[in-house]
Amino acid sequence: MSTPKAFIFDLDGTLVDALPDIQANANRALESLGYELRLSLADTQPHVGGGAHKLASNVLGLPMEHEETMALYHAFADIYEQNPAEFGKPFPGVMHVLDTLKAKGIPISCVTAKPAKARIKVLDQMGLTPYLTLALSPEDGFAKKPAPDMLFECCKAMGVEPSETVMVGDTRFDVEAGFNAGCQTVAFAEHGYQDVPAEYADRVVSLPDFTDLLKLLDA
Repeated sequence: MSTPKAFIFDLDGTLVDALPDIQANANRALESLGYELRLSLADTQPHVGGGAHKLASNVLGLPMEHEETMALYHAFADIYEQNPAEFGKPFPGVMHVLDTLKAKGIPISCVTAKPAKARIKVLDQMGLTPYLTLALSPEDGFAKKPAPDMLFECCKAMGVEPSETVMVGDTRFDVEAGFNAGCQTVAFAEHGYQDVPAEYADRVVSLPDFTDLLKLLDA
C-alpha cells in the first residue's frame, strides 16, 4: 500500500467529543418546546452522527416529516448554533495527529453532518481551522454521508484522488462514505459514538488509539 497523500476526517465523534454539547442543546430545545423529556449522555449517544434532523426524529420516535419532529429540529439547530462548543474538546491524540500531518505537508479536510454555522464555530473555538484545506457540511450544497459528494469536493480542493486519501470517522455513515468515494483506506475511531459495523469490521483500519493513524504514513 502506498503512503496516503491526504486525510479527510469526520468531526463529531472523530476529531471532537461533541456529545456533551449535543446533549445540552437537545435538552434546551426540548425544554423550549415544553417537553418534559430530558436526555442523558447515554440517551444522546446513539442519535449522534446522522445530523440534527435525524436526531430530532429519533428522540421523539416520530417520522422525519412530522410537524413535531420539524419543530424540534429547527429549535435544536437554532440553539445549537449559539452554543456549539461549551463543553466539547478534541479527543486525546487528535492534536498530535494533526500537528504531525501538517508538519509533513499532508493536506487535511473535514466533512460533517453538523450545520455549517455550528461547524465553523466549533472548528474555530477548538483551534482546528488552521489545519484544514476545506471543511464541508450538507448545507454547503452537498448530499449527506454516506454519499461521497463532500469527499470528492475535498479531494478536489486538496489536489488528490480519493484513491490516495484516507477517510477517518466513527459511524456507519463515515465508513460507507469512504468506501463509496473509493478512498485508499477507511479508518474507524474507536473513541467515537458507534461500534464499527460488523460487515465492515475486516475492511476498515480500527483505531483503538487515535495516534495509530500515523502508522499509515509508514506503509
